[in-house]
Amino acid sequence: MSRGIWWALVFAGILFFLYRVRTVLTPFLFAILLAYILYPLVVAVESRGASRVAAIFLVYAFCGVALGIVFYLTLPNLLRELEEMARKLPHQAVQLEELGQDAVGIFRRVELPTTIQEAVDNLLARVQQALERLAGRVMQILLDLFANIVSLLISPVLAFYLLRDHQAMRERALRYVPARYRGDAQYVLREVNVALNGFFRGQLWICLFVGLFIYGGLALLKIPYALFIGLLAGLFDIIPYFGPVLGFLPAAALALSQSPLTVLWVLLLFIAANQIENSLISPWLIGDRVGLHPLVVIFAVLVGGYLMGILGLLIAVPVAAIGRVLLDFFLLRRPQVK
Repeated sequence: MSRGIWWALVFAGILFFLYRVRTVLTPFLFAILLAYILYPLVVAVESRGASRVAAIFLVYAFCGVALGIVFYLTLPNLLRELEEMARKLPHQAVQLEELGQDAVGIFRRVELPTTIQEAVDNLLARVQQALERLAGRVMQILLDLFANIVSLLISPVLAFYLLRDHQAMRERALRYVPARYRGDAQYVLREVNVALNGFFRGQLWICLFVGLFIYGGLALLKIPYALFIGLLAGLFDIIPYFGPVLGFLPAAALALSQSPLTVLWVLLLFIAANQIENSLISPWLIGDRVGLHPLVVIFAVLVGGYLMGILGLLIAVPVAAIGRVLLDFFLLRRPQVK
C-alpha cells in the first residue's frame, strides 16, 4: 500500500471518528471560536507586561463585566417579551392558519381551465407542505441552538487552555511531522489561521451589526418583540446566505400580530440590513480571506446542515475554508516555506 493511500485512509478514519462524536465536539468548537475572538485582546494586555495567564484572566474579567452590563440592561425587556409571546402564540398560530387558508381560497376561486386549475392546486398544496416543513425546521434549529448554549458553560475553561498553551500545542503537534515536511505544515497552519481569523472575527462583528440594526429599526417602527427579533436576526446571521431568511421568518410571524403592513416593514428592514452587510460590512471585515465562491459556501452550508444539523450549519464555512487551503496547497503545490 502506497504512502498516499495510507494517509488518505487515516484522514478518512479521523473524519469518520469526528462525525461519530460530533455531539461531544460542540463545547470544543465554542472554545475555539472564543479563543480566536479573545486572542487579540490577550496579546494586547500581555504586551503591556502582564503574564499570559494574568492577561487571560484580565480579559475574562473585562468580558464578564461587559456581558453582565448587557444582560442587566436587556434581560428584563427580553424576558418580558418572551412572556408576552408565550401568551399570544396560540392566537398567533390560529391567525396564521386563517391567513393561509384565505390566501389559498382566493387562488382557488379564480376561474381557470381544468388542467391549469389542477396544476395550481397541486402547486399550492406543495407550497403549503413546504412552508409547514420550513416552519418545523426553523423551530428545530431554535431548539438545537438553545440546547447548545449549555455548552458555553464549559467552553471558557477549554478556551483558557487554548489561549495559554496554543504555541506549545502547535510545537508538539509539529514534532510528529517529518522534518522535511515541517515547513509545508507550518505554511498550511498559517494559511488556515488567516482564513479562520478573517471569518470568525469578521462574522462576529457582522452578527452584532445585524442584530443592533434590526433591533433599532424595529424599535423605531414600534414593532413588538423588537429585542427578541433583533437577537434572533443576529444569531441566525452566523449562517451565510440562509441566516437572513431564517431570521426573517419568525420575525414576520411575530410582526403579523400587529398588522400585515408591519410584515412588509420588517421585510424592508431585513433587506436593508442584508444589503449593507453584503456591500459594505462583509467586504471590509472579511474580504476574500476565506477564499470561497458563494456557490461553494451554499453547498457547504447545505451539506453541513444535512449531516450535522445546527452544528453543521455553524461549522460548514470554517471547514470548507480549511479544505480550500489544503486543496490549494496539495494541488497547486505552493513552494515550501522554511
